[in-house]
Amino acid sequence: MGHIAPHPLERIPLDEADMIERVTALQIEIMKGRDPKRRGQHPKQQALLRGVFEVADSVPESLRAGVFAAPARFDALVRASTGPMPKESDPNPHAMAIKLLDVPGSPVGTQDFILLDQPTFFIRDVADYVSFFEAAQTDPSAAGFFKSRPREFGLNLTFNVVIASHLERQYWSEVPIAMGGGAARLTLIPDVANVSGRDPVTTPDGLREALEDHFVRQGREAKFVLAAQAYVDEATTPIEDAMSLWPTPFEIVATLTLPAQDFTAPEQFEFCEHLSYTPWHSAPEHQPLGGIQRCRKRVYEESQRLRHSLNGVDDHEPTSADLARLGPCL
Repeated sequence: MGHIAPHPLERIPLDEADMIERVTALQIEIMKGRDPKRRGQHPKQQALLRGVFEVADSVPESLRAGVFAAPARFDALVRASTGPMPKESDPNPHAMAIKLLDVPGSPVGTQDFILLDQPTFFIRDVADYVSFFEAAQTDPSAAGFFKSRPREFGLNLTFNVVIASHLERQYWSEVPIAMGGGAARLTLIPDVANVSGRDPVTTPDGLREALEDHFVRQGREAKFVLAAQAYVDEATTPIEDAMSLWPTPFEIVATLTLPAQDFTAPEQFEFCEHLSYTPWHSAPEHQPLGGIQRCRKRVYEESQRLRHSLNGVDDHEPTSADLARLGPCL
């Protein structure tokens, strides 16, 4: 991806480019110290699921941009993941990354939404990101960073939990994307029918097993709604503060349906391993906004380049034709 001009709502510090290069270098060092053939963040996938993403016909005017401009239907590839703890029974953050396929106007043909199970990030901006990564270099717990930042420490603790299933969690973008000339944050809300009543998992692969039970053994679908909260102004809904909670209401903009399906083939897991998810796979109307997003652009590009080089795979985005490589719907 080449240079992308700042959005009018962004406020970029003069020294941010240098800070982003520092974070990128530190992330690559961390990857090389683990397994650089795997993702630097959220390395463990539980499933790659096919889905259908349908844009609502009642999207508010302030949110009608890009893929949400008019009612539409997209094929989707959804990656459920955890990280960094390898055991799913250990406290972890959890993610659902949605990749829409064959998106008109997207330079790469796709639109990615990266969603985690906490409403805000635990790092405010790129300057704090540098401090966090530097502390983590010598101590994985980053205690030196959190010692003088009790709020960040508290938020980080809430990131790491044990859950029953990805299908029962609410997820958030945590940071904004553009909605044309405006902006929004997103949330993915599970349907009540997704809830199993099961206890949090107790086995190393318990979350994958829960998804197998739901989609394969029980032959059930799962549904979510995607909602967006609109930007108002910098004081109320700050673009550059990733720890802020926006008070504006969420409005439903789309539904995501994951049909009953067999996702368990090793070839499907390998296909997913070589996919790239980044908020910068986007239509211009949904440019990622804020310092954390600008940092992600460079970090994701470099970590993806390293990972794909070591794995000997090409960097290309999938299309709906690739759905034939996935397991069947049931």
